[in-house]
Amino acid sequence: MEIDYINGIKSSKIFGRSKYQMEIFGRINDAKLNIIEYQPIADILKKKLNITHEESINNSNESGSNKISSFFYKTAFNLMDRMDQYRYIHEIKKELKNENIKHITSQELAYTLKSLKNYKTVLTCFDLIPWVYDNDRSYIWKENMKWMPTADRIITISEFSKAEIFKYLNYPLENIDIVYPAVDHSLYHPINSKEILKQFNISDKDMVILYVGSETPRQNVPDLIMAFNKLKNQLPNVKLVKIGESQSSDARQDLLKLIKNHDLNDDVIFVGYVAESEMPEWYSAADLLVYPCEYAGFGLPPLEAMACGTPVITSNTTSLPEVVGKAGIMMDPHDNERLADEMYRVLNSQKLSNDMTKMGLERAKIFDWELSAQQTMEVYRTIENGR
Repeated sequence: MEIDYINGIKSSKIFGRSKYQMEIFGRINDAKLNIIEYQPIADILKKKLNITHEESINNSNESGSNKISSFFYKTAFNLMDRMDQYRYIHEIKKELKNENIKHITSQELAYTLKSLKNYKTVLTCFDLIPWVYDNDRSYIWKENMKWMPTADRIITISEFSKAEIFKYLNYPLENIDIVYPAVDHSLYHPINSKEILKQFNISDKDMVILYVGSETPRQNVPDLIMAFNKLKNQLPNVKLVKIGESQSSDARQDLLKLIKNHDLNDDVIFVGYVAESEMPEWYSAADLLVYPCEYAGFGLPPLEAMACGTPVITSNTTSLPEVVGKAGIMMDPHDNERLADEMYRVLNSQKLSNDMTKMGLERAKIFDWELSAQQTMEVYRTIENGR
């Protein structure tokens, strides 16, 4: 069996969706992949002009007279995105093989289904965040919502996302397959070392709260900062470490202002993108992971933290209860008063922390990439056999 693997942007960075696909297809031996990807025009231009990711964020954050140039900057990149869509459809048509099953690996690429009407297709839809939460009614998302229901089957990553797909797409429940994300337990396990913290001058006496993710509004990072500020009044030797790229220039600027206003510049540490191989060290070095996301299709950071023996506080919303079960503390993500109290409670009770570590390690064992690979292969067989 061979799969035309319609994977979108070519990237060397591994996180979220790319990690999900990489882990599963590294374990499938019964199917060959014909990977079809593209390099965005914007990335080609940035490389030629030597513009970094951070510089592109800064260019969209200008104020005063420079707002006009910022507007044209954003408009230009939006136009290039549209051009990329047409380029990619042309690339797919050129490289696909007629007899292959077509796997569109993200809902962001659902628009490509309009050129795949006469083929057997499966779409991975992680979530409907842009449409449901962000209220994105752009051309591309109208196209994605229009064409998603034409896929023969949809793979998604939680019961919550399955219900959302049924609700907003009116897609048959019997054609939606849940394939949970997981962790590589040979990589994600407790590491008895805090050495990695020294590069940011975090001492052995400091307690460390870790947040892994972006700063987009649904991640609810400002409430975490507010709760952390309250916690600092009780625990002066606590640090908040944030791993992950911003993904929202406006949110980054607002967050920096909030941190400055509360005099937390020395206590909130931005690490940025971290390679996959280093992540277990960061999770293990932290005393607590806090993931206050309001809307998540799954939520890998809580699972990865549990696999590394790190206690978890997360939201009681959307898919996150499916991930954490009874192993972590779940709560209203906007109740920063309670969040401060819960963080204090975990950091000041060795028994509670140990109990959460033990339950988290057991919970994480449920999620296994080998099982996810088997389930994905079964979806392919179902489509191949016309069931």
